[in-house]
Amino acid sequence: MPKEAFLYGGLSAVIAEAVSYPIDTCKIRLQVQGQITDDALTAIKYRGTLHTLRSVTVDEGFASLFNGFRFAALRQATYGTLRFGIFFTGKSLWNKRGGSDKNLPFLVSLGVTAGVIGSVITTPIDRMKVLAQSTAQTRKKTIFSTFRRIYNKGGISGLYQGKWPNAKRAAAVNGVEIPCYVFVKDGLVNTLGWEDSMKTQFLAAVIASAVGIAISQPFDTAKTRIMQQKTYRTDIRVYEGFFDMCRLTISNEGRRALWKGAGPAWCRNGPWNVAFYLSLEQFRTFDQWAHQRDHSYF
Repeated sequence: MPKEAFLYGGLSAVIAEAVSYPIDTCKIRLQVQGQITDDALTAIKYRGTLHTLRSVTVDEGFASLFNGFRFAALRQATYGTLRFGIFFTGKSLWNKRGGSDKNLPFLVSLGVTAGVIGSVITTPIDRMKVLAQSTAQTRKKTIFSTFRRIYNKGGISGLYQGKWPNAKRAAAVNGVEIPCYVFVKDGLVNTLGWEDSMKTQFLAAVIASAVGIAISQPFDTAKTRIMQQKTYRTDIRVYEGFFDMCRLTISNEGRRALWKGAGPAWCRNGPWNVAFYLSLEQFRTFDQWAHQRDHSYF
């Protein structure tokens, strides 16, 4: 399998995460507020992306927008490497056997598979990231100390708390965003005759991001809320899973609450996807030059 797909996919994911991380923190803060299951989170403190950015910066300092970035970088170095590596490796093998990028069902199934595998393996890192972002941090915690604290309070199940909502969210995101980017770019280049330039890649990334958020946001809200819960506490109502979270959220906050944080999610995901795919395309060009190939290996 082409190791370049894993290497460049992981590097591009880390670059994209660094560019968009403050917006991701805003999305997490908006998603966890308003829950009646935990008194500490019932109050609506933040109103929209800009208000959250300003409030967190004023109340906690600019550095708080990057709470948990060490976990995010580690997550993308693992999850990003796996999901993009698996997808583009599978796509490369498919293309070599004569398969077309217009075969959307194949691309979707490949994206879902890559997302689920990557997310389940890296759930403990994702949970550490969510916990660091969801509330103000009085002191910075290392990856090891956070891992040990979660394990001591919840064991292995604590580390993997929210793994199935996380897998569902990854299946929705990767089953839509990556195939959408490949499908839209292929259409622009091979059907409309556009040049495979940064403008084409930019537009395909923006479209993929918008479609992905529209479909995956309820799964992302569920993942965030379930991972954020401290299940060892006896004074809160613990969600029993994805459907229980959806039922309680809809009955107490309305259907629109499932799309909480959709604004900052797109504000974050748009730049994330643009940074990722433009970086990946540059790595792809570098790969062709470095190995003297007529086409990229992935």
